[in-house]
Amino acid sequence: MGRKEVYILGIDQGGTKTAAAVMRGDGFIVGQATAKGAYFPVEGMERALESVREAVGEALRSASIGMKDIMLTVAGITGVDWPGDDVLVKKALQENLSAVEVFACNDAVIALNSGTMRSHGVVICAGTGMNGALIDREGRQFVYGDYMEEAAQGGSALAVRAARKVFDAALGLCPPTELTNLFLKQAQVPDVDALLKRFMTEKTFRNELRFLVPQILMIAEYGDEVTCGLLSEFAEQIVDCIEAGLRKMKMSPEEEKIVLAGSVFKGKENPLTKRVIKRMEERLPGAEPVLACYEPVVGACIMGLARMDMDPSGREKGIRESAVVLGLYRG
Repeated sequence: MGRKEVYILGIDQGGTKTAAAVMRGDGFIVGQATAKGAYFPVEGMERALESVREAVGEALRSASIGMKDIMLTVAGITGVDWPGDDVLVKKALQENLSAVEVFACNDAVIALNSGTMRSHGVVICAGTGMNGALIDREGRQFVYGDYMEEAAQGGSALAVRAARKVFDAALGLCPPTELTNLFLKQAQVPDVDALLKRFMTEKTFRNELRFLVPQILMIAEYGDEVTCGLLSEFAEQIVDCIEAGLRKMKMSPEEEKIVLAGSVFKGKENPLTKRVIKRMEERLPGAEPVLACYEPVVGACIMGLARMDMDPSGREKGIRESAVVLGLYRG
């Protein structure tokens, strides 16, 4: 009888998307799928589990295996912020997926392994919202969670702050900006007064502004003074959080990799990413900033390898090759 193949299931659930991936013991990702996101503290556990079941079911089908073949499930779930949340989520996943071995954590924790094969370091993950985590060499961890104020909450916060710059420009508090044309076009209104009315009275419209982040970054690339200033302010706030976290955890910057993950940091020429890295180099000498090269769900699988004492660095070739094929590699 041949040796049974090892399979790890990775799950990444954020507010926008739920992803699942199946990794073989040799590091190759053999199945993946996505479903809608959820935030269980607000939408309820059953709603979150519905998306998890959908993504996991499709990932297992694409890998041509069943849940009985999974030896370990690693789940990074948004909302796992307080003591006991991990136990609650672990139990729910065991019952709903018929999973035996489950490790549950905040989704920021798995994002660390999307940029480094090491088990310690810092990660800041900015997508629709923003979160981060620090893990020291002894395995102690701190998740920023709600310690990060609303004004720092990823793409949603950046878009709202950009809208405020449009209103500041109309009031004369800052110079004219190309952001005005962008927001007027998005709102389909003729002037800033009408834009302000929609901004203040329509929650749905305000929530949709996060989709403007790529255009906001592009305006900064063209040198718009107000937008460049906004990104510099945002970058400074992010580095403030990193520096404070390192201090809180008594971690030395020169000994750690600092992973920038999430769609808001995507791309080496991203003007926000470049500002964050520049300020890190100035304020945290010796720290090594790195961009996440994989989607966070791959980080969950890499965590699984490490938890099973299967060295991820020795399997990096298989991880990378399969991630590229499946569109899970950011490069």
